[in-house]
Amino acid sequence: MPRSEDSYAPRKRPVMGQPLFSPSSVFWRVNRELASGLAGPRAVLMQIAHPLVAAGVAEHSRFRKHRLARLYRTSMAAAAITFGSREFALRAIRSVNQKHQQVHGVLKTQEGIFPAGTQYDANDPELKLWVLNTIVDSTLLVYELFVSPLSDDEREEYYRDSLLVARLFAIPERMTPPTYAEFRSYMSRMLEGNVITAADTACEIARALFSPSVEGTLLFLGSAIGIGLLPERLRHEFGFLWNERREFWLNRTAAASRRVRGHVPSILCSSPVATLSHLRALMTS
Repeated sequence: MPRSEDSYAPRKRPVMGQPLFSPSSVFWRVNRELASGLAGPRAVLMQIAHPLVAAGVAEHSRFRKHRLARLYRTSMAAAAITFGSREFALRAIRSVNQKHQQVHGVLKTQEGIFPAGTQYDANDPELKLWVLNTIVDSTLLVYELFVSPLSDDEREEYYRDSLLVARLFAIPERMTPPTYAEFRSYMSRMLEGNVITAADTACEIARALFSPSVEGTLLFLGSAIGIGLLPERLRHEFGFLWNERREFWLNRTAAASRRVRGHVPSILCSSPVATLSHLRALMTS
């Protein structure tokens, strides 16, 4: 049975001035956590492990001069969509879609399985689906490791709300996995197949981001958890060093975070943007 447009919508249809997602939703609860920001570096590295995404970043961004630009833009867009008013969220999505219209070209050399001359376009729905799903996958992974485990129903609800984001970014319904289980199958297929690989351009971007400098060193340190949570194959292809000691550190840090988080009021662990938006929603409801 085909899914209707409303099947993607949050449980409470927002009125103008209110956010797209309910503050009581799992989507809001997970994304409001400051710890969820740790997912950003992992998601970005997984995104550029698609050679056509990497080409778009390399040819149409200033990542060498502005290392944090993509991570910042991604986090700001995510905050606007999740916590901003309905009007602000839709405006942010239109802005992203318009910028994507300028990002297209052809590969200059072979990258992974893609030969030189292969066309890429940031508005290609397959690329947009991969980018969105790396964010969903990374956010859920980080939340469960550093904040609290989720039930199967909570994962399903979170994923269901992410489908609204997919629709707003014009990703066709026929391409989006309809359930969380099928989403997991999609991620496994992509990571076990031959499309996703840290090819030359992706590695060049990573080296530029983390090149020896004050900014590069700080960015690398801030990305250590995200690097540690990468699929092992990608971490190896990017050339990141990882060992049992670092794995032990990551697991101990995550366990300590979960213990502490259980005793800290949510407002102290939440994004200020989420808190202000929640207050605004209460005042306009």
